Amino acid sequence: MKEIFLSAISALAIGLLLIPEIIKIAHARNMHDLPDERKLHKEKIPTFGGIGIFFGFIISSVFWSFFFAKGVEGQFLLGSILVIVIVGMRDDFLPLSAFWKLIGQIIAASITIIGGFHFQSLYGLFHIYQINDLLSYTITLYTVIVITNAFNLIDGIDGLAGSISVLVFSLLGFWFFWAGNMLFTIACFSLVGAVLAFLRYNLSPAKIFMGDTGSLLLGFMAAIATIKFLQTNATLPEGAIFKFERPISMVAALLVYPLLDTLRVFVMRVAVGRSPLSPDKNHIHHLLLRLGLSHGKAVFVILSFNIAFILVFYWLNKKSIDDNFLVLGLVVAALTLAQGLRFWVKRKEEQN
Repeated sequence: MKEIFLSAISALAIGLLLIPEIIKIAHARNMHDLPDERKLHKEKIPTFGGIGIFFGFIISSVFWSFFFAKGVEGQFLLGSILVIVIVGMRDDFLPLSAFWKLIGQIIAASITIIGGFHFQSLYGLFHIYQINDLLSYTITLYTVIVITNAFNLIDGIDGLAGSISVLVFSLLGFWFFWAGNMLFTIACFSLVGAVLAFLRYNLSPAKIFMGDTGSLLLGFMAAIATIKFLQTNATLPEGAIFKFERPISMVAALLVYPLLDTLRVFVMRVAVGRSPLSPDKNHIHHLLLRLGLSHGKAVFVILSFNIAFILVFYWLNKKSIDDNFLVLGLVVAALTLAQGLRFWVKRKEEQN
């Protein structure tokens, strides 16, 4: 357990040292995210918290990997992370078009694919197991881009993306520890420590935002870690205590909020003839704010439902239920709850 403690604590300490300095520099240089009619904040707030997350994460990960992790896959992971962080920093300092951000994500994903981080099977989804390399690389590329941008899109209220990330990387980190993968144990808990340091200054009222540097890094790492989870889970012997027989549904439950909320708003935008990338205030966190909840209470509600989905589908994973039905059930349940919330909000506003 020392790997968990050392990586998390060192990343936390680095983040707590760096982030206050980043806030001071941003204020001194007048580098802020300015409020407008589309944004929820009313003050000028720095958007460079992701830089603090990155340095806390990378310094802790690289340092402790020398002692506890072996193999070359960490080199490919590091290279891809640097690409995604450069893209995020460029956008935070000088806005980057969606096209060039996509190109950067494709380059980062391609590096990880070369390093062996790609789907080698569909693990029973649609009753498909082995797939050829072309399909494997295509699905991997698509998955990385979707999850990366899903985390970027949920970064809409104080503390939300960070809190979801702590949940995701804590659970994945413990699983990798039990599965014996020290590289991803250290990476996950370094992220947990770095994000906790950031949340110290991001919980409402926020003093700093993570910006694209933070949200793209967290989304990208969530994508790579879930791919590695599926790869590793498939190699565990039958009957192993930490092996999931229906791993796809567990990944879906773990990432239920960013993935399903993103899918939901994309479908809603397309249905009314708008670009799926056009901004609006139809995310679940926006709906909760419209009900009168504070940022903190909205984050608590979302986090509670995400945890509830994880617990329910962990229990269902032990039953003899096909993974395809579990995934379908999760999608239907999550979207039904979300649309129910939307109609509740709309009805309440009409009554007022």
